[in-house]
Amino acid sequence: MSIFPENVSTYGQAIDNLFWLILAFVAFAFFVSLFILIYPLIKYSSKKVNRAEYITGEKKKHFKWITIALVGLLLSDFVILYVEHDTWGEIESVPSKADVRIAIIARQWNWIFVYPGPDGVLGTTDDVTIDEMNSSLHVPINANIVFELRSQDVIHSFFLANTRLKQDALPGRTVIRWFNITKPGKYDISCTQICGILHSKMRNFVLAETPEQYKHFTDSLYNANKPATASN
Repeated sequence: MSIFPENVSTYGQAIDNLFWLILAFVAFAFFVSLFILIYPLIKYSSKKVNRAEYITGEKKKHFKWITIALVGLLLSDFVILYVEHDTWGEIESVPSKADVRIAIIARQWNWIFVYPGPDGVLGTTDDVTIDEMNSSLHVPINANIVFELRSQDVIHSFFLANTRLKQDALPGRTVIRWFNITKPGKYDISCTQICGILHSKMRNFVLAETPEQYKHFTDSLYNANKPATASN
């Protein structure tokens, strides 16, 4: 049984592996520190020694343990940085092939989704905007979804737990990120940056669909947003 939400993204497992690696190093350091704290209390209790010894830590036999701890910390950091390099590079690098491009705009207190219109180009006059509380972002599965993330007001944080993607949305800045969902379903989008009185209500969804379902959705979206034809 996993302690995490179900992973449905192409890079989610790599992030989970990094979590366990970091946890292992932190747990080891924690138990060593706990041992160093408790063991002297037992060994040098008042029943076993008459007088405490004042230690400055400047002698070589004392200083070497500081050196050992420092080297151990540096080595663990190096291992984590080395292992995370490829994963971080994959997430940070926008895929050369973007199957779908969308814009996600954070606002107190919901996420706004902007789809490219029939021309397939984001940022043109035929773009379609969905601005509704608890609405869903429709995406096809097994496709590289490249999105432009920005905020209209304060700092928000886009968190799609099932893909392990979390990214701050900053006023005045556009951040480009991507994800690829491998399993159909409805997945939570939440804001993980306290952004005001209704922060806890800022919840939308990603609806991952088959390519056929996604095409049906976009066709319906375009038809619903066609300008009305003037009658004679």
